[in-house]
Amino acid sequence: MAVALSSMIALVALNFAFCEPSPRIEKIRGRVVAYSNELYGLVCLNGNAYWSMLIRVEDGATDAAAKFIQVPFSLPCKETPQWRNRKSPIQEFRLRREQDADSVLKEFLDCGPDSAEKCPHLPMWRLIPGAEDQKLPFGHVIPSYRSADLPLAPVV
Repeated sequence: MAVALSSMIALVALNFAFCEPSPRIEKIRGRVVAYSNELYGLVCLNGNAYWSMLIRVEDGATDAAAKFIQVPFSLPCKETPQWRNRKSPIQEFRLRREQDADSVLKEFLDCGPDSAEKCPHLPMWRLIPGAEDQKLPFGHVIPSYRSADLPLAPVV
């Protein structure tokens, strides 16, 4: 009985030791300046359209030191983000850091590997109204976050 009890305690302790704590939610103030829905274009998968927003963090930094973050999310196919056609206000986003999803910000869409034609330079990001003067940090690694309020539906 004592051996079984100590084995169970050891298993529970190991389970807690190897469990990673869930990422904490950070509140980040910023403004959406660009969006992309290049992952699946105009295709809806599983009833959802997949988007990414580029947020300029408002932390008092100068334009030269502006910090940007990327947040992927999904919406039902017939919905679009409210800020897509008008200037986005500065707002507070509830986000979780996703370090394993950081990536270099690409300026143009990639052509498919089986494309025999010359790849046209199709912009990957669209600036929203009021953000036309933003210089996006193409070629730089951008931190990735997940929204606590806008879920990213799984692709099935």
